[in-house]
Amino acid sequence: MKSFKKILAVLLCVLFVGALFAGCKSETETSEITDKTMIIVYTEENAPFLYKGEDGKMTGFEAELIENTFDSFKGDYKNYEFVQVEEGFKLGEDAAYTDADGKTYTSNLMVGGMKKNIGTANEDYNWSADIIQNDYIVIVPADSQIKTFNDIDKAKAAISSEAAFNALQSNAAIFERLEETTLCEGLDAAIEALSAGDAEIVVTDSISFNALAGKEAYTALNGALASDTYGFAFAKTSWIDGSFNEAVKEMLSLDYGNADTLTPIVEKYFGTGSACIFSYEG
Repeated sequence: MKSFKKILAVLLCVLFVGALFAGCKSETETSEITDKTMIIVYTEENAPFLYKGEDGKMTGFEAELIENTFDSFKGDYKNYEFVQVEEGFKLGEDAAYTDADGKTYTSNLMVGGMKKNIGTANEDYNWSADIIQNDYIVIVPADSQIKTFNDIDKAKAAISSEAAFNALQSNAAIFERLEETTLCEGLDAAIEALSAGDAEIVVTDSISFNALAGKEAYTALNGALASDTYGFAFAKTSWIDGSFNEAVKEMLSLDYGNADTLTPIVEKYFGTGSACIFSYEG
């Protein structure tokens, strides 16, 4: 009989008084937001998509992408600011920022590793073209006798996340052939289980795997269990999505410059240019 184990962690969270919430006065990278400021909201840091660097400023793949495209899609806006909002924030409706005089500002753009095809996301927002794809994969030691999915009968699996576990469960033909599954606290913990002999395979996602130090010691089996796609979410009433898509297309096209400037940013944050699936015809 298959046994299931789950490693549970107690997460200690520290709440800061200065946290940025929707409708509240927010700390931003500059001291002034005006009617000419495009407010770009996010609910939480989500590396490598968007997170605070050592200098306290927002960085990551999406921050660099906006930096490289803003002048092409800004319209009448003069600058932009990242503002953190609460979960459930409604683009184009809820206040993203309130200044000292009580004036409120809304936002038409949300980032932070936004997944498409999740819940009602496709109905709630206008979306950019798909930009990044994250595949859920199975990895084994490079010298493993497991070469394909046909070789995993009675194998023990260490799983790096809830999302990876859900992807595995969605493939019943593979899931039912495993002897044991262990849900771990991240890829490093799953690799430790593999090294200790407590597992023969690891189920993880391609973004985490590409960021793994020493990934050359492991092989990914051909084929993905499932995939997530990521893009930028825009308010239904926004005109920005089309202009943004055109701006990203310009980064890829040699018609607008001497080189593809998008792929190097993708490689910087995701370890491989293949994570980018952007395609836009207009």
